[in-house]
Amino acid sequence: MHTTSLIKQLLKLKKIVIEEAYFETVGEEEILVIRARPMIRDTHRCPLCGKRCQGYDSSRKLRRWRSLDFGSVRVYIEAPSPRVTCPEHGVIVAKVPWARHSSDYTYDFETAVTWLALHTTAQDVSEYFRIKWHTVGSIARRVQESLEKEQPNRFDDLEEIGIDETSYKKGHKYMTVVINHKTGQLIWANKGHGKEVLSGFFQSLTAEQRAKIKYVTADGARWIADCISEYCPTAERCIDPFHVVAWANDCLDEVRRATVRQAKKDATEVKKAERSKKKRIPKTRNTPY
Repeated sequence: MHTTSLIKQLLKLKKIVIEEAYFETVGEEEILVIRARPMIRDTHRCPLCGKRCQGYDSSRKLRRWRSLDFGSVRVYIEAPSPRVTCPEHGVIVAKVPWARHSSDYTYDFETAVTWLALHTTAQDVSEYFRIKWHTVGSIARRVQESLEKEQPNRFDDLEEIGIDETSYKKGHKYMTVVINHKTGQLIWANKGHGKEVLSGFFQSLTAEQRAKIKYVTADGARWIADCISEYCPTAERCIDPFHVVAWANDCLDEVRRATVRQAKKDATEVKKAERSKKKRIPKTRNTPY
């Protein structure tokens, strides 16, 4: 297999022309730089609409995109970044087939970072991929926005939803979350809790989407009940099993504590009765014969 074909296989890129690959020393680290360019039919395209556009400049300024590592070696794709004139979006940097617009990382790199971010902390992800920790959030946000454009609206066909608030930051802060019971997916989340916060979710839905909601599971919070009555008056409010079990356990704990208190009280009264009985019994002297 030719070297360029091997690099294409490793990068999982087909619409790319490999011009050369070389090692470069940055500080005390050696990186692999792959000089590449898009294929002719993929050049001068708008990154937002994908249409073929007229070139704005012939800049040969090179730009680098971080790709997945080859073993312990960092890999960068290097290519020119000319601008084009899009009738709809104006002057903009031309699209490249290996990365999203305004991103310095390839598709595969951002996908890997986002997947690992779902299973561990941002600090761990940053250390593993050798990037800054705040970059993890930016990458995950870009991937999320890209997936939302490609996938159907998550608010469509909502029939059964669950609402709850959860704490984070050692329990000092709260956020409100909404899930779709049919898919089991989180569809909305926002910082804080209360009627004002939850109203933001229902206001983001259209009247038709709100009318499709048939069942809403939640706890006994008054602000949730008020929002359901206001925005989904035809929906049936249900108590979710988690809170039913939690409330049952709380009641059992209260009964247990009351039983213990009553047992201690009864034991104390018995002891008092025994002491008072002993005081009433007269003492007798032993008289010799």
